Amino acid sequence: MRTSFSNPFYEVDRVRQALRGPVPSVSPCFLENDELDWDGIADNIEFLIASGAGTLLLTYGDSLLSILTDEENDALTRFVAGRAGHRAMVVGCGRKWPLKQSLQFARHCRDCGADVVIPFAPDWAQHADPELLVEYYRAVGAVMPVMLLSNPMNGRGIPLSVMETLSAQDGIVAAKDDAPEPYGRRLGSVIRDKFAFLSGGTAENFLQTAPYGADGYLSVFMRAFPQVSHRFWEAWENGDTRECVRLIDTYEVSFFRFCAENHIHFSACIHGMTELAGVCSRRIRMPYSTMTDGQMELLRAYLTGLGLMQ
Repeated sequence: MRTSFSNPFYEVDRVRQALRGPVPSVSPCFLENDELDWDGIADNIEFLIASGAGTLLLTYGDSLLSILTDEENDALTRFVAGRAGHRAMVVGCGRKWPLKQSLQFARHCRDCGADVVIPFAPDWAQHADPELLVEYYRAVGAVMPVMLLSNPMNGRGIPLSVMETLSAQDGIVAAKDDAPEPYGRRLGSVIRDKFAFLSGGTAENFLQTAPYGADGYLSVFMRAFPQVSHRFWEAWENGDTRECVRLIDTYEVSFFRFCAENHIHFSACIHGMTELAGVCSRRIRMPYSTMTDGQMELLRAYLTGLGLMQ
């Protein structure tokens, strides 16, 4: 059960409202010496808030936590929360930790002003026991409001029995779906009346899960060209699913095709878009790839063809 700690984001409706629409992840950029570029991260945050983001999401994949140290993750979470200054809901994210360290990080999130935490449960060889996962998430939920990440588990979603057992009384306020379909649809059927529901990845995924209760989605374009995401959301709210599909085909499908045809990782390409949009540097720490100057020229031509650049 939750503690008496006063955090308004224990209220599911408040979290649901913050997640409504296209949601951006916050992804760090790096200097030439591979240190975190704090000025670039600050510019990124200001851009996202000015673009109408109700949530600033730190998540294991998009936020590149896999190439940060634990200390850097602590510092990034503190920086994002401080810079946001309660202008948007801030979601911190743990790494693959046992309970003790996840609790330490939840307390860190609470103390530095983040609003919600994602505990990233380990699951080597699918060893995580469903009943013990319930205990794990309840323990973290007693410290901070929790967003469950559906797919930390080496390709399997969190067992739906876990989702069925947990409730808002356990401090669980949201779930973010990253598992392969049809898991997201099954997840929505289980949680839509209990928690906020963020569809991961793309507007296309959202279009599949929205009938099952998805409130918003993790957007590819919010970090660089938010007008694309806002046009999709306006079409969705107007009930124009044909326009939603047209926008998905025009922007998202073509973006991933561009990445595949030019052998560029999609994450590197999104970072390239942030540089071309004047938000922050494209540089990413090794061993992950950073777009070359030649690849950036190809990206510029692609975006110009879409009318997003001149």
